[in-house]
Amino acid sequence: MKRAIVFAVFVLTAFAGTMSAASAQQRLALVIGQSAYDGRVLATAANDAGLIAQTLTSAGFEVVQGRDLNANDLRSVVRDFLDKAQTLESDGAVMVYLSGYGIQLEGENYLLPVDARIQRDVDVPIEGFRLSDLVRSLERTPAQVRIVVADMARDYAMPAGSEPIARGLALVEPPSGFLIAFSSAPNITTGDAPGPYGHYATALAETIRQPGVPVDEVFNRVRLRTHETTKGLQTPWHMANLGNAPFVFFEPTESASAVAPPVRQVRRIEDVPAEEAYNIAVERDTIQDYQAFLRRYPDHPLSRRVSALLAARREAVVWRQTVRRNTSEAYWTYLRRYPNGPHAADSRRKLARLSAPVAPPPAFEEIVYEDLPPPLPGVERIEVVEVVTIIRDAPPPPPPPIYLLPDYEEDVEFVEIIREPPPPPILVGVLPIPAPFPVPRYARPPRSYYEPIAPVTPRGPVAIPVARPPIREPFVGRPNEPRLRPQRPDPAIPRQPGLTAQPVPISVPSHPPVVSPQAPGPRTQPPRLPSRPMPPVTAPGARPQSPAPARPEPGQVRLPPDRQPTVRPQSVQPAPSVQRPSADGERPAPRFQRPAADRDPPPSMRPQRPAMGFDGPGAPRARPPEESRQAVPRPQRPRIEEERPRPVNPAAQPARPSPSPEARPRFSSPEARPMQPRPMPQPMPQQARPAMQPRPVPEFRPSPQARPQPMAPAARSAPQPQPQRASPQAPNQRPQCPPGRPCRPE
Repeated sequence: MKRAIVFAVFVLTAFAGTMSAASAQQRLALVIGQSAYDGRVLATAANDAGLIAQTLTSAGFEVVQGRDLNANDLRSVVRDFLDKAQTLESDGAVMVYLSGYGIQLEGENYLLPVDARIQRDVDVPIEGFRLSDLVRSLERTPAQVRIVVADMARDYAMPAGSEPIARGLALVEPPSGFLIAFSSAPNITTGDAPGPYGHYATALAETIRQPGVPVDEVFNRVRLRTHETTKGLQTPWHMANLGNAPFVFFEPTESASAVAPPVRQVRRIEDVPAEEAYNIAVERDTIQDYQAFLRRYPDHPLSRRVSALLAARREAVVWRQTVRRNTSEAYWTYLRRYPNGPHAADSRRKLARLSAPVAPPPAFEEIVYEDLPPPLPGVERIEVVEVVTIIRDAPPPPPPPIYLLPDYEEDVEFVEIIREPPPPPILVGVLPIPAPFPVPRYARPPRSYYEPIAPVTPRGPVAIPVARPPIREPFVGRPNEPRLRPQRPDPAIPRQPGLTAQPVPISVPSHPPVVSPQAPGPRTQPPRLPSRPMPPVTAPGARPQSPAPARPEPGQVRLPPDRQPTVRPQSVQPAPSVQRPSADGERPAPRFQRPAADRDPPPSMRPQRPAMGFDGPGAPRARPPEESRQAVPRPQRPRIEEERPRPVNPAAQPARPSPSPEARPRFSSPEARPMQPRPMPQPMPQQARPAMQPRPVPEFRPSPQARPQPMAPAARSAPQPQPQRASPQAPNQRPQCPPGRPCRPE
């Protein structure tokens, strides 16, 4: 008993950890709907793409979408999508949904643009978009989960007289980390549904909304739901190679995750009734399970439909392995097994390309496919050419078990929305936007939502402001108690309940950097299309969720939340030279004060300069005073704060020798304010300077003792010329020369 309890706790802990990790992963989706073909308009292709885009938006995906794209626009949208996919983290998820006409040729699948002109088989590679190129490009992205859904298994009629090609889509093998799904089984086509949405898109959107269901199980349920709604005419196919990568579209709430998911008992087809055995075989969709049903119920009415599905799947597997080998022996083996098979024309084209004869030689080494189960003798008697006819004429299949399908009563609002046709597209290149889907009950809303982006429109790239999905509380009450349905709010845009505003143009660089998706190493350039996140939504009564962290730029290291650096506000110090006066008019003291002996006195307290004239030998010549001249204050020098330490006591530092007040010229002004006497520091006695050594002097050089005087801004009168007087010179001093004139020869 203790071991069982410990094992249950371990399972619940791992399940809760998986759910919490899924909520924080980055999600990116590409949704394209092609409907307006030349002369071939598809009724539900664009609507299906809009339905899936709205569903993925409510699941936290950032959707890049496009509608009715030509060849150039289709490749441009795919290039922008791959450009953004390079910025995902290693645990991100990518999903691609393509709706429109699809064609297979020689083992490759192609999506046709709306302007494609297919007249012959050789036009398909030129006009179509090859799906394998997109898969190879997605292999180089850092995402962990990659889902590619091709809802394009529609019958495309070739012109009369052209070479035949196989119908539907060719079976492919997903690379590591991929899940590839088709809307119908390989080599089988489907038609459009009579309603506003297709059967496959409706089942996919309905099953995605089931919280806590793994992605592989999601597509198993999609196959059963589509098989039921189409009366067995359409059986979707998928193949997963995800390994142990956990992924769910919606997380369950804490109350729902506290209860362990129901464990389905693995039942053998031989031990259950025929109707249940049939649903198990369709759900698993393998050759071994179809053979197990035929061995157990060979004469049951449902065995004929199972035989047709088995014959189509066996031929698709044989053709896939033939294309992989790509030898003349492999194509001869296929032609010997299926001389009228759907890929007989492809085999002949491949043989012609290999320069080999089309007719197989009498003796050659036939290829044996050891991993393919051999046919059941006496049971598998249906030819592959009869598959479509048998599927159409066989009796309808039984309904699938209730535990495999979602409960419509729990998702009434979603059912009401999909029963109504979507509103018309608001802009060319934008998909139809239905009403916002509420977050599924018992599901946790994603951490953040993103506005879809349409890169190709008449206005350029635009962001689509869709309405946020509403959150409903889980229903609590009696089973037979009527439930009150909430009323929808009035739309902000007429006839557009899913929009809150008009599409907003996005500014993108005119010449974006060209970055190849196959280029190795980390990405160094941001994507051309920026992300448009919306604010998070908190469920009523639930704990408020923190906003999603911003996506790191390419090349930036993302730190965990507990190691994020703390940003402290720093006070900004004003510039030293900019000081604001106080209220009383005084200027505040600077931060670093110089000592009194090292500071200059203010202009008003400086000693007046001596009067004009010559007070002694070597004194500078000054201009005579004028009545019209006003005293110009000396401009203050900018004070620069110095970081070097200064002594605190000014007396501890010897004062610098200051010139005598009598040696300075004095300006007289009639309006001079009387000066207040202030004790000045006693000047130190001047020391005799050593005699300067004579050095060569240029011929024309003004007197170094001439000191330029500040000029007043007012107009000045021409100075009166002063007579030159000879002054005694020292024996080691050079003769003085008048300014602007050559020196007199001695």
